[in-house]
Amino acid sequence: VMPPSRLPEAGPLPKPPSIKAVSVGVGTTGTTTIHRTMCQHRIPSSHWGWSCNVDQEDHAELQMHRWIDDWMQPLLWLVEGNRLVSQKYDQGKVLIRPPDAVLHGALTGGLKAIADSPISFEPKLLSWLPDARIILTLRDPEKWWASRVKNHAGDFMCHPDYWDKATHPLAISECLELGGKKGIFNIRDMPKAIGCEGFVRYNKWVIDVVPPERLFRFCPWDCRGQHCGKDESTKWFAEKLEEFLHLQWSKKDKVWHWDGVPLFPYHDKPGAKPWPP
Repeated sequence: VMPPSRLPEAGPLPKPPSIKAVSVGVGTTGTTTIHRTMCQHRIPSSHWGWSCNVDQEDHAELQMHRWIDDWMQPLLWLVEGNRLVSQKYDQGKVLIRPPDAVLHGALTGGLKAIADSPISFEPKLLSWLPDARIILTLRDPEKWWASRVKNHAGDFMCHPDYWDKATHPLAISECLELGGKKGIFNIRDMPKAIGCEGFVRYNKWVIDVVPPERLFRFCPWDCRGQHCGKDESTKWFAEKLEEFLHLQWSKKDKVWHWDGVPLFPYHDKPGAKPWPP
């Protein structure tokens, strides 16, 4: 029996958020396709380890990387004994949860979207972005589990003992606070059924807490047509993303517009051609 889905309470951001869209799907569900499509439409967006259409020195982008580092380090230290230098373990100074101020900076700068990033699983994120458009990529749970274990060395998840206490099964920082090392596990070290159940519960949480008019559910493996393949599915998604985000192509300017604002790459070289619709 699953506890009622909820959004955690979060204090106000220091200024209105710049983020207008978030892809919250779990890795290997088509999340790279999402970010690539955002980049092709010239949306300033951040991905785990790389970004596009934004100054790499933009404060929001720097804070995005800092948040990921602060999130990963206690996780790797507690679970795998991998001691990284920016946190002072020898002095007992280990932050289990990245400071809210770091994520505040990431959400209120030059970025407009987040895709395929652990930030997407931060429970407070959706509380801070009540008007953002949310994209949830889905996949058959057993195929997702097999891909994560075979190709990505697994994935961290809250231990089932804490599923009824944490916001959702991927709220890693919450479960570290609740149970320390015992609060999380790698899905490769647990029965497949448990990993799949956590995956399903997380997706259900997103569906429950995001209003349907702000949620776009997408499964890249759903064929739409007799000859549907990867390329056709990607093209279908791009068209649906344009509708969902209300992106408009200007034939006159030959650029994409989002809410009336033209989208350009950060380094727009003379003669560079934007991606056509």
